[in-house]
Amino acid sequence: MRDSRLFICLLFALVVPAGAVEFHVASDGSDSADGSKAHPVATMAGARDAVRAWRARSTTPETVTVWLHAGGYRLTEPVVFTPQDSGTLEHPIIYRSVPGAKAVISGGRFVQNWRRQGKQLWVADVPWAKPLTAPFTQLFVNGKRRVRARTPNEGKYLYTRRLLYDDRNSPYPQCDGLTFTEGDLKPWDQDEDALICLFHNWVNSYNRVGKADWTRHRLDFTRLAGIFFLSPNVRYYVENLRSALDAPGEWYLDHKAGLLYYYPVPGENMAKAEVIAPVVKQTLLELRGVPESGNYVQNLQFRDLSFQHTDAELSPGYRPSVQGAETQRGAIVGRGARNCVIDECEFTRLGEHAVSLLEGCSGNTVSRCRIFDTGGGGIYLSEAGPANTAEWFLTAHNTIDNNFIHDGGKVFRAGCGVFLGGSASYNRITHNEICDLSWMGVHMGWSWTAKNPAYTHHNEIAYNHIHHIGNGVLNDIGGIYTLGVSAGTVIHHNLIHDITRFERGEEGYGGWGIYLDAASSEIRVENNVVYNTRDGGLHLHSFGYPYGDEIVNNVFAYAGAGQLVRNNTEETESSHAVLEHNIVYNSNGRMFDGDNWTAKGKFSADYNCYFSEKTTSPDFYGLNFAGWQATGRDTHSLVADPWFMNARKHDFRLKPNSPALKLGIQPIDLSTVGLYGDAAWTKLPTKISHQAVEKGPKPDPNTQGLLQYDFEEYDSGDIPDGAVPPDGATSCSVTEESPASGAYCLKFVDGPSQDVWKPHWFIKRIPMKGAVHLQAKLRNDPLHPVVVELELRDWPGMIGAKYATGPYLRLMPDGTVQASDGGVMKPIGHCSSGEWLTVNVRFSEGKGRANSYSVTLGPDGASVSGLKFVSEGFTNFNWLGVMGSDNKPGAFYVDDVVVGRE
Repeated sequence: MRDSRLFICLLFALVVPAGAVEFHVASDGSDSADGSKAHPVATMAGARDAVRAWRARSTTPETVTVWLHAGGYRLTEPVVFTPQDSGTLEHPIIYRSVPGAKAVISGGRFVQNWRRQGKQLWVADVPWAKPLTAPFTQLFVNGKRRVRARTPNEGKYLYTRRLLYDDRNSPYPQCDGLTFTEGDLKPWDQDEDALICLFHNWVNSYNRVGKADWTRHRLDFTRLAGIFFLSPNVRYYVENLRSALDAPGEWYLDHKAGLLYYYPVPGENMAKAEVIAPVVKQTLLELRGVPESGNYVQNLQFRDLSFQHTDAELSPGYRPSVQGAETQRGAIVGRGARNCVIDECEFTRLGEHAVSLLEGCSGNTVSRCRIFDTGGGGIYLSEAGPANTAEWFLTAHNTIDNNFIHDGGKVFRAGCGVFLGGSASYNRITHNEICDLSWMGVHMGWSWTAKNPAYTHHNEIAYNHIHHIGNGVLNDIGGIYTLGVSAGTVIHHNLIHDITRFERGEEGYGGWGIYLDAASSEIRVENNVVYNTRDGGLHLHSFGYPYGDEIVNNVFAYAGAGQLVRNNTEETESSHAVLEHNIVYNSNGRMFDGDNWTAKGKFSADYNCYFSEKTTSPDFYGLNFAGWQATGRDTHSLVADPWFMNARKHDFRLKPNSPALKLGIQPIDLSTVGLYGDAAWTKLPTKISHQAVEKGPKPDPNTQGLLQYDFEEYDSGDIPDGAVPPDGATSCSVTEESPASGAYCLKFVDGPSQDVWKPHWFIKRIPMKGAVHLQAKLRNDPLHPVVVELELRDWPGMIGAKYATGPYLRLMPDGTVQASDGGVMKPIGHCSSGEWLTVNVRFSEGKGRANSYSVTLGPDGASVSGLKFVSEGFTNFNWLGVMGSDNKPGAFYVDDVVVGRE
């Protein structure tokens, strides 16, 4: 013991510069003390004030070290540093733990004196929570994050029956409610502040219920939830319900009564448990400069400190994220911070991010920090599009190096490891290990079109190890992601692998390695190794007029789909990308994926080495290699085994006689990728367990493909999912006008428009095998009847994909009902104007089934069988459309659309 104390004393002496000024902080100190070792202050704010007072007396600049002794330093509000707290480059002001000690800066408060509440629950008094307008949303027991009571329980989800939207006339309508399947939810107490956690394509949102109609199974939100959903049937759960407190590890706060309820996990002794609830939202330390006037917080250093226990901002007015959790904040937030250092710190048990360096932050370093168990992401440089484009506003020349960022996105699932937003330039993101996040490893940029100026450029993303990203939670994912023009940016020597994304049957998309999204331009991607991606190793998005990208000397291996992806049929104006000297290697036969590798595409490719473990003739966008070369690309490329050292064990070094070397492909040295330093630090990632990949439920074979649309969950005037927005005189909306059953039906108003197929409503469907029965009720307007079309398609993709039509019917203005027989329309019956017509269509789907269908009109009407599909290629029924194909004024109605098994 004596020797260890001597060692600490010697080390203490080595790290304190001779003649330097010291202050001490201890949990048993007093802020009225002088801050000496014998009389320490008690808080960081007290130490800051002591330094201020000393500097007011000092005549010469000196390095100041504030030593925080072991213990917890609990805040009730952020500690704010302003320009007057700055050091100088030669004499910084340093806040750090005493060597060998652990100083914890905590925004939490202990919850004690637990007592039993029934057989399973415990309860504690928290009277301090009663006056809170926004009660705490996180809880930590014995250092573990616990789950706020929810239904269904953690790891499970419900799926909406429908989403409700505010304005379907908008090209991007926003969700403002949902309908649920009967039996999924039960009425809850109005006093419960329930939150609906809704999963969008690439974010999640938290929504309060303003009105609940339990009879119609409809929940209306208090504000708009946002946009972009895979389908009407999306994942959600409900949290903060007392009635949902039914599983170990869950808790519920009755903040009006000042009572906290908890369901312990097995083995927890609530008489001894350390229970901490956060009382500080988001931010513990704030560096508050005024960059617009040239006043910066400068040369502060925070070393070897632990930042813990912040809350998430989930009040009714919280700012939801567009993507990447860009509106959330760090435990340390900087504005107008220069040349500051955050080194060897720990960030954990946080409600949102670890570090946010926002406007006017430059020359700062975040290094050798461990960031884990965060409600959001890791390190954020700027946020969305810049509010000001002046030089002082930019977040620039910062270094994010040698950090271990993992196990994040616990609350805001789109939290990123490192995020560079809309005004982040000349930054270096190097040697970080990033894993176990639900969205991006590194995110860069915030401009969706190359037509507008972009302010994120000249960044370097290099030598990072990024892996186990996605975890089956969200879609549209990349290990490294870019958005917008980024001149001078280089992405090099990164190792990226094990990228997954959400999947539910055929739903879900986008688990890519390197993802150059909309308008990504002037970016060089070189010497990276990418493998084990759910979808492609590389995704080039041809949207927003991208140009000038260079993809050179990379290895892309073992994608679950095609290896190289280029999407969007909106072609670029100039050369989108050059792909040269890459090794493209797959265990399946697909080299390319996406919908835009056409001969007219504005990209070039050559000197690449392609190989498939499955076939000697891999697929190049539907062509063999010779056919692909005939389009003018890959003239000097090869289809050949590149001779990796051991591809199956992910050793992608090249053997000396590799044919790839003859193409000019250079070996990629990844020996220094990831963390560096002592073994205790570099081996730390090997000691964690990766998050389990969430797997969406497989389609129930008993219900797959079954649909029912009666429009009863909508209000009159609503535009339902699948309805094309009004165009000219055309529209499609829910109405109370003479429904076939219930209170509502769907009304189509026809008239002059640019597209003859409007008005239009469609639904998508997961196919099944065997006999199918479609029933729909149609009614033409008695005074202004029009041509009504009912069409079933085999249409697996909605963008750029061809479709095959199966059954096809028309209701004519004179009441004649027509059905297609191999593309020829034949009359099969009649319906009096103004009356509801029940149409029954029967057929079989799946390979090897009969190429015909039958139609029955009404329970006692005409029945015709043996009608041929319009297209022989119709195999699976995955799309149904109803449309008015007149260009004259008129109207018709649809109700009770049911797809079932025969």
